[in-house]
Amino acid sequence: MTIRGLQQKVAAALNKVEALVQHDCKVFAEDMLTVQDALNSAVATAGKIAVVVVTPRFERDASGCTDGFPSGCELRVACIEAPAQRSKRNGFTALDAAEAVAHALDSESIEWRSIDQTADERRGVVTATAEFGISIILTEPTKEN
Repeated sequence: MTIRGLQQKVAAALNKVEALVQHDCKVFAEDMLTVQDALNSAVATAGKIAVVVVTPRFERDASGCTDGFPSGCELRVACIEAPAQRSKRNGFTALDAAEAVAHALDSESIEWRSIDQTADERRGVVTATAEFGISIILTEPTKEN
């Protein structure tokens, strides 16, 4: 699987999580070309929570595989909200979304590790990030699994 393929697979799974769907959260894969504009539009204008799948770090965690690199991945899902728009979501918060993400993704193959919350006063947003560990075989883009 490629990095983009992993992001898209996780985003597709999160688009089916009832709590996120019910509260009209908008899920994005990090490397989509339109993410920044769509994210700003969803959070600032529409009052939604943007849920962004991010894969900031991969590292080789084994050898002996001919089809790719056995890799350990740090997977983060950032849930971003504008608290001033919270009434549009019946009080559902970025922290609520991150907790729903943690419950939805934690499994035998994806290990939930932490949730961290930060605030950016200048932009007027709060971000709650759920972090996971996952192992995959990282393949070349032409050999997508």
